[in-house]
Amino acid sequence: MILYFSGTGNSRYVAEQLGQLLGDDVSSLLSVRGLCDAERVIWVFPTYSWGVPPIVKKYMSGIQFKPGSKHFLVTTCGDDIGNCHKMWRKLISDKGSTAVSSFSVQMPNTYVFMKGFDVDSKEVESQKISSAKVRIAEIAHKIQDGNEQIDDVVRGSFPWIKTTIIYPFFVRFYMNPIGFQCGEKCVSCGKCAKNCPLQNISMTNGKPEWGSNCAFCLRCYHVCPLHAIDYKNTAACKGQYLFPNGSCI
Repeated sequence: MILYFSGTGNSRYVAEQLGQLLGDDVSSLLSVRGLCDAERVIWVFPTYSWGVPPIVKKYMSGIQFKPGSKHFLVTTCGDDIGNCHKMWRKLISDKGSTAVSSFSVQMPNTYVFMKGFDVDSKEVESQKISSAKVRIAEIAHKIQDGNEQIDDVVRGSFPWIKTTIIYPFFVRFYMNPIGFQCGEKCVSCGKCAKNCPLQNISMTNGKPEWGSNCAFCLRCYHVCPLHAIDYKNTAACKGQYLFPNGSCI
């Protein structure tokens, strides 16, 4: 069983590719409830500020796993993951399951709501997607053939600081949906509301309003056809990205 969470499509693509290579069923984490009786569970999700996305932790807490099940992590990132894999290992251990191996896959950048952060150039985007195909095949081979515990990830510099200090600060102060805003370019198309994976956006008088149940996946920002959505005035001149040729949720 492959369980994934994806906002802009990177992690869904990785999950579906792994599913084809391994012959595993692929399901959105948001659709899974109760018992997961798979003997092997592969988690695929994006790294959020060098940590596990809070939405993944929330849904993970509501799932019961088969005793003795073995778990693998494949996390997508723009550059590096810090100690995200260690955070995931503890979450799996706390559930009474066995965390075997973890892997990271570099994919196009999607986070734009801070100074210095933007999407990749089209050239870099294309290179990352092309390289990811090879990387995913390599990971599938390691998952299929190995039970040895390994962490085949790009941690980057100062991983402890990134995951232990920056991650909780980011979650507390930079994941509040109250910061979303809609500009005058909005034409009330409703794509942001229709594409929200948690149905957290409602249209009021033709304009989007964000509720409190936000995954902060940025899909609403990236899917807006007129670039009308911003967050605390940080992204007006920045790019947008959705994984090419496919649904993202």
